[in-house]
Amino acid sequence: MNTRRLGRLVGATVAAAGTIAAMSACGMLGGSVPTAEVGDCTNADDLNTQFTEFPTVDCSEEHDAEVFYKFEMPDGDFPGDDAISTEAEAQCTGDAFTDYVGVAYADSEIYANFVPPNEDTWNDNNDREVICILVLDGETTTGSLEGANR
Repeated sequence: MNTRRLGRLVGATVAAAGTIAAMSACGMLGGSVPTAEVGDCTNADDLNTQFTEFPTVDCSEEHDAEVFYKFEMPDGDFPGDDAISTEAEAQCTGDAFTDYVGVAYADSEIYANFVPPNEDTWNDNNDREVICILVLDGETTTGSLEGANR
């Protein structure tokens, strides 16, 4: 079974969103890897369990996390967890964050996290996708965090 795990929490998120220790995603039959779409809402606690589909909730319901950006790592040999984490931290806290939330990461009270490919999904499923996730600290919201300006 191929699994994906939540990446290291980005920057100050380690202290603020400590409830997200790890996330495993079981590869679905047929060799695919669970994915999400930009704008999908979820709950951080739901990302701590194994799943065959990315756990989403309707954004009109209470939630504390939201997918805001996805990007592909370049093809080639698996670059290692540290290289993926470095790229994910740059991508998930850069322009994509500012464009979606409305303020720069350094000025925001919303945190970023990411779901990277791991060596198994990279090699077995040609998985290059990194999913960037917004995470609220100790609160929930209804609706999208897009344009939250906070």
